Amino acid sequence: MSVEKITFNQTHNVFLDNGIVAMYRYLRRIEDGELGKLKKFSLTEGTHFGLEPDNLWLNHHDLFGLLEDLYYEMGREVYDTYTDKQLAEGGNLFFTVGQNGELTATPFPKMNTYGLTELLTNNAQGTTSKEVNTEKIESIRKRDSALADKIEVEFNNRKLKLLSKVYFNEPYTKLTRLEPPQNAYFEPGPNPCYLTGESVKRLVDAQNISPFISGISAFSSHRSTNDKKVSWKALYLSRFAAAACFYQYPGKLRDALNVYLIYSDNLKNLYELLRDKFDKITRPADLLRQQEYIANFPMSDENNALGRAGDFIGRNENLFYMLHTLYNSVMKDRKSFEQLEMLKMLGIADRSIGIVSLRAESFAATMRPNQFENLHHVKFVFALIHRFRQQGVSIPNVWQSLKIIKPSLQSNRDRYCMERQFREKFVGKVLNAQSILSDMEGFFNDCYGYLLDVLNEPGKSIGFKRYNDLVKFITQYELIVNQEVMQNEDLQKRALGLGAQVGQGILNYNQNDRKTNARQGRKYIIALRKANQFAGFMDQLSRVQSRFTLNISRDLLEGINEDNYAWIKQFVIISALNQINPELSPKSQTNEN
Repeated sequence: MSVEKITFNQTHNVFLDNGIVAMYRYLRRIEDGELGKLKKFSLTEGTHFGLEPDNLWLNHHDLFGLLEDLYYEMGREVYDTYTDKQLAEGGNLFFTVGQNGELTATPFPKMNTYGLTELLTNNAQGTTSKEVNTEKIESIRKRDSALADKIEVEFNNRKLKLLSKVYFNEPYTKLTRLEPPQNAYFEPGPNPCYLTGESVKRLVDAQNISPFISGISAFSSHRSTNDKKVSWKALYLSRFAAAACFYQYPGKLRDALNVYLIYSDNLKNLYELLRDKFDKITRPADLLRQQEYIANFPMSDENNALGRAGDFIGRNENLFYMLHTLYNSVMKDRKSFEQLEMLKMLGIADRSIGIVSLRAESFAATMRPNQFENLHHVKFVFALIHRFRQQGVSIPNVWQSLKIIKPSLQSNRDRYCMERQFREKFVGKVLNAQSILSDMEGFFNDCYGYLLDVLNEPGKSIGFKRYNDLVKFITQYELIVNQEVMQNEDLQKRALGLGAQVGQGILNYNQNDRKTNARQGRKYIIALRKANQFAGFMDQLSRVQSRFTLNISRDLLEGINEDNYAWIKQFVIISALNQINPELSPKSQTNEN
């Protein structure tokens, strides 16, 4: 007698837990009558299935039939993707052979699979859900040459290319064929699954044409793997996970891919977060097809404060883009709410939330994951966005100002990626609440050098920069994440004030041309940057003070010591260059603050 009830337990494996929630969503759609082909199962939540905080259970007299049909129905929606053009072309055929041998050809579109599904299958050649429905043309020719000739005629009449495989009774699916369920896969036994921790009578082979499955231990619940076998349930859930993830291809060549998976402390919380919040920024199926599956978020580029989705290509900057989009979709123009109220509106005040992000890049015609990170403190990111909005700090202006590339590389074919490399690193630190002070000192100095490089080349530019917005962001951000700065806000203000004096002193020196002064003043900025010891920094301050007749605050001089001179120096340099860089920028690019 076949098993009629099974339970999918929460594993705290983001990959499998998302598979559980995605599976539950499909079960609800069966109950609601949305999946016509599966109405025959007549499901009722609470009787046939249910989602608990730590598991999803199913109870049905035709459990194995339900699991198989549910699997392939999900595959048709998530894996079997095609563009409007592919649909119109109908680039393939499947055949039905009548009782009297008559052959009927039905066109269906060629398909590709995108997002996490591509990592799971490597966009393998399609196959039918039933093995008997796929046969090689050479095999058909040997057993029935007349049938093979008819098949060739059908392809030729439609000017379609006949490949090695022929499909009968159904179109192919891009989803890996399911190992038919059997009792031994669910009954307790001696074979442990390293992904779920459950021991069953029989495991299944997890080897896949994609290297992704072999690296699935990156998603495991801190368990080690001794072989390539996992439980049937783990493999089943792994393929459902693609129905709950977010993805983005940085370019139309699709040679890289960013994937994001949400997680929470229990399954019900994860389900509610996806349903109530993240679904609202997910692109609908018709728009996905129209845009050829480049990204399944945000729902629209229109009115997106941070900019166009295509402007963000890195794993970190796309993750921030997703969170910023979600924040705006919920908060809209509301600024006055306290932080706790804001978190309640986002549905995460009393729920834990994290996001796993990974990036894969093409190598030898295969997508291979090469970056993986677990972002634990999503609430911090939302609180940061909210605080900056309340303080009038424009994150969109800052993000757009962070694109930079050396002028001599502007004709490089990888320019689009290269000019976003610094921003990707910067955003990664912001997501992880790490100091960006050293990075921004280097950024302002790079801008300074590049502006001098293009000063006499009217056709070149380093791009639009709002330096004042950058300084506002750095100032407030370091007060939040940098303990030393947080405890010395007055020193920070004085350092910024001194930097402004240095910058203006350089620009106004001897009443010469300000651009000429900006060029000649570079040696003083370089000397300040190279002062890597407390005594050396104080000597350089004295030199600058004497050269430009500056009035340095006694409180600042008395407050500088061996422990804090490094970050004070960085604020001084950033603030000085905040005066100099706009002077060197073309008038149309000066900061409008």
